[in-house]
Amino acid sequence: MTAVSKEKTCWDRVPWQFILCVFMGVFLIRNLMLPMVSDDIPYAFIWDGADKGNLLDGVGPRVRITSFGDIVKSQWSHYFTWGGRILGIGLTQLFAWEGKALFNVLNTLVFMGLALLIFRIGTGASLRSMNKTYILWVLMAFWFLLPDPFLTTLWMCGSCVFLWMSLLEFLFLLPFALKYWRPSFWEKPPAWSVPLMALAGICAGWSVETGAAATGFIAFFALWHFRKQGCLQPWMSAGFLFLCLGGLMLIQAPGEMVRLELQRQFEYNPELPPEMYWTPLMFSITFTECFWPVVRMWIPPLLLILYYVRQLPRGTRWNPVTKFQAVFIAGALSVMVVMLFVPMAPARAGFFSTAAVITASLSALRELMPKRDILYRKHRGLFRAAFALCAALWLTTTAIMLYVEWDVRTQWMNRIDYVNAHQDQDLVVVHQIDVPPIADVMAVVFQSCFTWNTEILAWGCDLEPRPEGSHNLMYAQYYGWKKVITDGEDRRTIE
Repeated sequence: MTAVSKEKTCWDRVPWQFILCVFMGVFLIRNLMLPMVSDDIPYAFIWDGADKGNLLDGVGPRVRITSFGDIVKSQWSHYFTWGGRILGIGLTQLFAWEGKALFNVLNTLVFMGLALLIFRIGTGASLRSMNKTYILWVLMAFWFLLPDPFLTTLWMCGSCVFLWMSLLEFLFLLPFALKYWRPSFWEKPPAWSVPLMALAGICAGWSVETGAAATGFIAFFALWHFRKQGCLQPWMSAGFLFLCLGGLMLIQAPGEMVRLELQRQFEYNPELPPEMYWTPLMFSITFTECFWPVVRMWIPPLLLILYYVRQLPRGTRWNPVTKFQAVFIAGALSVMVVMLFVPMAPARAGFFSTAAVITASLSALRELMPKRDILYRKHRGLFRAAFALCAALWLTTTAIMLYVEWDVRTQWMNRIDYVNAHQDQDLVVVHQIDVPPIADVMAVVFQSCFTWNTEILAWGCDLEPRPEGSHNLMYAQYYGWKKVITDGEDRRTIE
């Protein structure tokens, strides 16, 4: 037996579940190392809409959440004075009250659940059909292609708003996808399908604006397809109706306009002052900071889709698979185009859109799977080089992220010990958090927020040298201190 055959035999013995567990183990460790930061701490208090909420500078005394009733009271005030993301922010407040330990475990399960869910939607297959090719493609895409993964899958508030809400949105789309791939699915829908899809619809619609919009786009074309096929069922219409209702409750929240006015008056925004909204400067910023950083990460899955389409005989390129791909990609792209018109739109707004493009690529991978062995024999060297490169890149980036996040955690815990030792002082000055230089190099190389870096520390994830900074005041209230600030200059003003 040759060395090559031994290597292949060893690899064949590795189950896909083991690969998933390795990824999830690393993800759990990263969750455990990340403390509550930024908006996590203000959301541990009852939202005080009568006094500009909990996130603006100069925030006054606030009351800690001590019960589920406090969360309901807080979200009522939040809805009318800040925004409509009741589910995502409500979850943030729940975990801020219960403790981050529960979140760490559940967040890992949600990350794993979303990966498996988009496999089912993209292929229409059960988990019995999962294999190492599928799981590696999904996990590597999740690891490297999601926009600002540190802020959308690890940070508690960001994860509740983007990762968790995407799970709700894709769960809503699951029955539509299964019905599309397998017409026998729910041929005679159970009686509970209508209330189930109504509940799923209102949750998906009342999730986060970008994901709800893309979900609505995809669901609309699903209904149009099933109506043309003469198989439109009540659960589909009910789901779409309640999806729209949830979306209206989200975007029509009275607090949306209140928040915009408060942000105009009180938020520090030197890059794009309000008088420059909807000018060429704004469109330049939204393109370079939101649209392009997200869309350029779609290149690998789009190349896979293009390869699948190119190998189809002419006349067969518009088929059920390419129609599925077209709807998901169009839904993803339409949202990103709209984001060009949203002032200060962040790249993380493209989270659902990127997951939708990955889902579309899985349908191409499914069609290519029967030719896998032929393709491997034909391009063995290329496949091995690509696998080695991806493995090396994953190991390298993982080592860097674990190193950076442990270093920052150590600084964070030492800071708490220091303030506790000086809590009798009226004002405690602590050193700012400094990331290892490799963290900023990584941010420049990937043009995405994979882990801590100086920029996200400067813009809300660390304390500030300004005594009236909202995070300073909330941080002190959370730990029962008087006032805490950092030394040095305001890093937001440093070019």
